[in-house]
Amino acid sequence: MGEIEAVTFDFWETLFGFLSPQELEEVRRLRVESFSRILGVPPEKVEEAFYQVVTEMNREREASGLEVPLEEVIRRTVVRLSVGNAPLDALEEVYVRAVFERLPGPLPGAMETLEELRRRGVKLAIISNTIHGQIERALLRHYGVYPKFRVLLFSSEVRYRKPRPEIFRMALYHMGVRPEATLHVGDTPEADVLGALRVGMGAVHFDPEGKGYPDHLPKPHHTISHLTQVLELVVGN
Repeated sequence: MGEIEAVTFDFWETLFGFLSPQELEEVRRLRVESFSRILGVPPEKVEEAFYQVVTEMNREREASGLEVPLEEVIRRTVVRLSVGNAPLDALEEVYVRAVFERLPGPLPGAMETLEELRRRGVKLAIISNTIHGQIERALLRHYGVYPKFRVLLFSSEVRYRKPRPEIFRMALYHMGVRPEATLHVGDTPEADVLGALRVGMGAVHFDPEGKGYPDHLPKPHHTISHLTQVLELVVGN
């Protein structure tokens, strides 16, 4: 690869850590209790409906490579609960708010890496699979890094999910860069590495825990264990 003009990042478990299992359970409990209170439905019924909808949603996403956004998840849940005239906006608000009860934070090296890349004039973007991009936007604003990104692409907003090439090509188009002059950094081989390789981008597998890489997939151009190593890749090119 020649000179690197742009770097795109995955969001969860690349720039920002996800919640621990205990924190996720607390978020799930808060959501179920809030839905139960608003809809007047027993918590166990809400939980059952959520499970059925998420299972259905995961099958659809796997088959199509298209996102099922949060508003659709909530709508389907309400339909399964047979609740008429449900306040969908209020349900979406409490669903999102529950995450901020256990605020996720940036991973080690993320902030200084973004700052140094921007200082060097490298264009930055996020390409993320998510059912609700406003959560990620709010976190970026909270930590003061929202303005550093030229492009933010969330599957909930553009419908395409990684590894579909469309979402990667959107990032390249909006940044005005060639794929061979761009690195994509992410922790998921199937979504991040495979998607980047398909469009000719430099693929960087972020593997901080040393889990290794699946033998059956095309290999990334680089593997890193700390985000500051992205700077070495940019300078080295």
